[in-house]
Formats: sequence, C-alpha cells, structure tokens
Amino acid sequence: MAEALLDRVHLAHTFLTRIPLPQPRGTIDPERFARSAVAFPLVGLTVGAAAGAVRFAADPLGPLAAVVAALAIAPLLTGAFHEDGLADTADGLGPLDRGRRLEAMRDSRLGTFGVLALVFSVLARVALLAPLGVRDCVLALIAGHVLGRWSTLPLALRSTPTQPDGLGTFLLRPRTEEVAWASALALLIAGPALVAIHPAALPVAVVVAAGVTFACGEFWKRAFGGVTGDTYGATNQLVEIATLAAVAAVL
Repeated sequence: MAEALLDRVHLAHTFLTRIPLPQPRGTIDPERFARSAVAFPLVGLTVGAAAGAVRFAADPLGPLAAVVAALAIAPLLTGAFHEDGLADTADGLGPLDRGRRLEAMRDSRLGTFGVLALVFSVLARVALLAPLGVRDCVLALIAGHVLGRWSTLPLALRSTPTQPDGLGTFLLRPRTEEVAWASALALLIAGPALVAIHPAALPVAVVVAAGVTFACGEFWKRAFGGVTGDTYGATNQLVEIATLAAVAAVL
C-alpha cells in the first residue's frame, strides 16, 4: 500500500514538474498514469510551497517584486506545463470551425490569443497577490496551486477526450472514489491554509474552484467537443486564479 502510494506521488511529480527525480521504474501505461492523478494536489503543494518560499525570501524587495519573483518560480519548476496549455487553448478559441480549433491547438506556434491569455493570467495573479501580506500571500499561493491541480480529476471524471491520440486519452477517466480521495487530500492541504487567511475563505474558494471546474468542462465540450491535454492545463490555471480571487474577495 505504501509503495503504491509513493509510486503515485513520484509519478505525479515526474509528469507535472521538472524536478530532477529518478525515472519511475517499470512500464508507465495509461492505467498506472491515471492512478497517479490522485497525487496531483501534492504536486500543487510542492510548487505552491516553493513559490511561497520565494515570496517570503524576496519580501525585502517590496511586495510587487516579491510577488513577481514568486510567480516566476512555478513555471520554472513545471516547465510552464499548464501555462502552455492555457496559451494553446486560447489560440484554439480563435477559429470558428471546431476542426480548425483543434488544429490551432496542435500548432506549436504561439498566436495572439495565446499571448493575451498569458499576459492577462500573470497580471491577474499579480493584482490579486500584491496587496496581501507575506503570510497570506504564501498561504494563498499554496491553496491556489493545490486546487488548480485538483481540478484535473473532476474534469476528467465527467469529460470525454476529443483526440484519440492526445494526452487527454492517457488520463483515463478516474473512478469516483479516486476523485473523492483527491478531493479530500486537496481539502486537507488547502483547507487549513485558507482558514488561516480568513474563515470564510475556505467555503468561498472551494465553491468557486468547483464552479470554475464545472464551467470549464461545459465550455470545452461546446467549444472543442470535449477535453484535451491543453484544456486540462487551462482549467488548472483558471481555477488557480479563481482561488486567489476568492481569497481577495473575503479580505
């Protein structure tokens, strides 16, 4: 049991980050990979804690510079994995034809919509985090990253991949109990952080994160016919920003 849990945590970090870890042993088939998704909230804790540590260490530079430094560490740790998904998804919304939308998402070149999505994403985080004190900013970063990674599981549970050869099909539809375990893990990590910021932050952030995840699933279905690896990344980013907005709203 403990070995299986460590394998999931290891595989999740290997997939979602560029932290130099030993390569997982054995064959990584879709079933094994899908089971590792339960540990995605722990990856959020790793990345969020690193960003929080940078925010704390850079505080003498002033809140704005410290927040920018904290925001820079996440894509460095993850290889801008989810940011790339957000940009590709935004580019995919350009064409009116659904088939051309999927082609635009596969195009490795960054388009106008993708650039704008990244710019507004970064600006939104800076605007929401800069007014917070050091402690609240660190806790908000952790909660945002945890709930962002969590969003992949409920999205995968109720969505259909659009591309049979894409990343979305590699993340098999998780079982309901696995989504429940991941949700409990996300609440166990993000819950105390949110309550420490403000007692109302926990229920507001959880409702907002769940609502944005559901809304994204519906929107991706209408826009693309289902989910892709890129839309998982885009949902992650949008839920993270929504969590920060929920924190800002209750303060």
